[in-house]
Amino acid sequence: MPRTSPARPALLRRLNDRTVLELLLADGPTSRGDLAARTGLSKPTVAEVVGRLEDAGLLIDAGETIGRPGPNGRLYDVDPARSVGVGISVEPRGVRAELVDARGTVLAAASDPQGAGGGPASAIVTALVESLAASSRVPVNAVHDVVIAVPGSYDASADQVRHADRVPAWTAPGISASVTSALAASARLSIDNDANLALVAESAATHGDGARNRSLLWLGAGVGLATEIDGRLYRGTAGGAGEVGYVPVPADPEHGVSQRQPEFQDLVGATAVVRLAKQHGIAGRTAAEAVARAVTSTDATATAFLDELATRVALGLSIVVAVLDPGVVVLGGSTGRAGGPELARRTQRALRTRSRLACAVVPGSVDGDPVLAGARLVASRRARERLLTTTSIPQQADPDLRSVSSPPRTAEEASHR
Repeated sequence: MPRTSPARPALLRRLNDRTVLELLLADGPTSRGDLAARTGLSKPTVAEVVGRLEDAGLLIDAGETIGRPGPNGRLYDVDPARSVGVGISVEPRGVRAELVDARGTVLAAASDPQGAGGGPASAIVTALVESLAASSRVPVNAVHDVVIAVPGSYDASADQVRHADRVPAWTAPGISASVTSALAASARLSIDNDANLALVAESAATHGDGARNRSLLWLGAGVGLATEIDGRLYRGTAGGAGEVGYVPVPADPEHGVSQRQPEFQDLVGATAVVRLAKQHGIAGRTAAEAVARAVTSTDATATAFLDELATRVALGLSIVVAVLDPGVVVLGGSTGRAGGPELARRTQRALRTRSRLACAVVPGSVDGDPVLAGARLVASRRARERLLTTTSIPQQADPDLRSVSSPPRTAEEASHR
């Protein structure tokens, strides 16, 4: 029978500290008596833990219990300003940012309408972080994590965002190094594809469906794909996994011989969708507007438009399903979200005629902007991770946190990768 070593007192203290921090993060302000009851720790042990966490600056006084027999008890809570993160969404129409704490609470929001084309990116990020900190009265040096979503692929080895011509300020080489040097010394930076972070948000919103493999097809001005395999985002060797917009597709004989091989984005990109809508007599300044009108229309031309669009989407998805077998595909991006359940239903029906593998096609379920929601979620998870690891207890990292790329700050960090 193998011999086991007894737990050391220092290890037990850190385990107890972590247990109390996790409960406070989950439940909010709690008295020492309730902490003892909910954790199973003795009251003297809880008193010791609370004292240590207060001395470390991790807890704040959250008032007193009211309406209970006996004297009022003091309430404790995690200091929300102790560890915060920033989620940033970069789009051609501007840049938006939100400051979140370890519970995911949004503490402040800021935007820069010129941030996509202006520059440099380091100045844009620094200004947004400083604005968020000032409006929330959180010290800038408390912002430990910044997560940036870009409409392109981030190549960590080259430290450059590729396939993002619509946001030129964010495509310069050395982007992460320059942004990191402009932030507080303690800040950790991650840059990721917008579809990837949208999928993070969608997966969190549907975590109870049991799916471990899923993809999100991004249908907007551009076309892309994000994929989770066994719960982890797959990015490829240079961050380019999912650039399905560039996949060659058969030429349409009705439109003659093209000067180049047509690609999937030529069929379902925003420009192509607007053109297809006009062919069916459906007006719309944008693809999302045209699709939204068709979804609410009962006219036969709207039905024909949606069916043809679904057939085009299913053509690309048949390749995705054959290679990845994701089981679930979410239709995202402005066009996919505008199509909602109606476009998803028609696409799944069209996919059944092309693929021998079963795959559910579903609409997005995240309210608001799923890209910003995903960046915010990862930033919040990292703030929580940092807060909990203050106790020096190893924990299993969140799969999305492990895979978010950020180049090492030093040669020593690089040698450990």
